[in-house]
Order: sequence, then C-alpha cells, then structure tokens
Amino acid sequence: MQIGCTEVSPITLGVIIIEFIFLGAHGVYYLERPSDKERLGCIFFVIILLTFNIVNIHLPDPFLDIPLYLQYVLRNGIGFTAITYFPYKFFRNKQITSDNLNGKRKLFLLTVPYPFLFILIFSFFRDLEITHKLTLFIPGINNLITVVMIGKTIFKYPITNQIRNNLPKEILILSTMIFWLFLYPAEGLSWGKATLTIFFNIGPTVLNGFLLFNWIKMRRIEQIHLRDLILLSTNNETVTLNCQIYMFSERETEVAVLLSHRLKRQQIADKLFISIRTVDKHIERIFLKTGVSSREQLFEKLNTIL
Repeated sequence: MQIGCTEVSPITLGVIIIEFIFLGAHGVYYLERPSDKERLGCIFFVIILLTFNIVNIHLPDPFLDIPLYLQYVLRNGIGFTAITYFPYKFFRNKQITSDNLNGKRKLFLLTVPYPFLFILIFSFFRDLEITHKLTLFIPGINNLITVVMIGKTIFKYPITNQIRNNLPKEILILSTMIFWLFLYPAEGLSWGKATLTIFFNIGPTVLNGFLLFNWIKMRRIEQIHLRDLILLSTNNETVTLNCQIYMFSERETEVAVLLSHRLKRQQIADKLFISIRTVDKHIERIFLKTGVSSREQLFEKLNTIL
C-alpha cells in the first residue's frame, strides 16, 4: 500500500490504527481516573510502540540524508526501549516480583549503551549487516533472561486471591516477552518488516485489548453501583464535614461538593471559572486524600458520616 512516497504494509498500517485507538482509550481512562498513575505508563508504552512502527516504515532508507548506521541506531534503540521498558513497567508495582525489582532495573540498563555499542562495532567492522546482527545479541540475551525471571516470579509464589486475579495479565505479559524472542531471528535472518511487525505487536495488542475489556467490565459494574447510589440524596452538611476531616482546601471542598452533585468536569470548570486541567488536578488530590479511585467511591465516602 502506497502512502505518499512510502510503501506501507497493510499489516503495519492496521497495527498503527489499532494502537491509536488504544492510545485514545487509555487517555479517556486516565481522564476519568487521574489518580491512576499506572495508566500513564500504559500510555507511554503505547506511544513507544507507535513511534517504533512509524519509524520502522521509513528506516533504514539509503536514500535519506541520515547515515545508515544512525538510522539503525535510532530504529533499534526505540524497539529495544519498548522491550526493556515493558517488563519494568508492568512488574514494577507487583508484589510477587518485588524481590527481583533491582534485577530488572539492571536489565533495563543493559539497553542504555546500545547506541555506543553499535557505533563501536561498526567502527571496527565497517559493515552494517555484521554490526546489526552482532548488536542484536545483547538485547536478545537481555530478553531471554527477563523471560526466565518473569516465568519464575509468576509461578514461584502460592496462588492467593490477589495473585489469581492478576494471573491472566501476568501470563499475557510473559507470552508477549516470549513472542519478542522471535524478533531476533526475524531481524537477523531478514524475514521482512511485516513479520517483524507481527512479532513485535501481537503481544501488546492482545494485552491492551485485555486491559480495555476489563476497564469496560469495571465501568458496567460501577454504573450498576451508581444506580444504587443515586437513590441516596447528597447531604451537603455531611459532605462538607467530611471535606474538613480529610483536610481539603477551600477549592477542593468546592470541587468535591460539585462532584457529589454529579456535575461533569466541564460543568465544574464553568461554575468555578477555572480550566478543566485545574479541575483534574483538584480531583486527583481529592482522590489521593480520600483513598478512592472513582467518583462512585468518592460519592459514597463523602456521604457517609465518619
């Protein structure tokens, strides 16, 4: 498929469209729950995937003014950043892998010297193909060690309810890392960009779909719960008293009262003559102070006499 002056595989184009959809969905989720910092990591990861897929369309290209070795460094560096950031991000806050966190940080750092390693080997051999294949070795070993560590940590601990709930996601993460092991023979044996795109994106696509499915399911549960809460009337005195107990600022109290009356972010901004971004910051601080992660939980907490 021709887009402008560039030949684009339908597979690559489809993957990019899907990832833009995921990026928008994660963004909507974060706007609804600004206290969920983990979702920011998901957004950053999808941005890395998108960047790699777009760069992979254009690079390497001998007709560009950029030296070929720098094109390889840029493209592969972005890809290896995604591969090492992925386990670091998704396992950073997991209790079952806390013992290995320092080890994962060290593994993450193995990719940092990649550009210097590539330039060093290239300056010695003066052959891009040889340099490219040799520099795949360290990230490949890094990925293999990470797969072994993830597998051990998933199945090392007794299956508690908390771990059982997270197990499908953990297994999907492990499967993604296993798929990425095929990237190195695919790249080294020149199986083509379409094959590389499939192996690079199939795992993250399934995982993002799983996360969004859980989000939709959770929203439905919250909507049912909200219907029950609507039967309760908002007591301004109780809400104001609880705001004092949680030590809200004057502006946070105003926002909390309006949230309790089920006003939307834009409506709150209009009433208080502030921007939506400022409203989001107040909501984030309110969520942190009350220890909630949704409006429904906040409504219930502020309308309960402590």
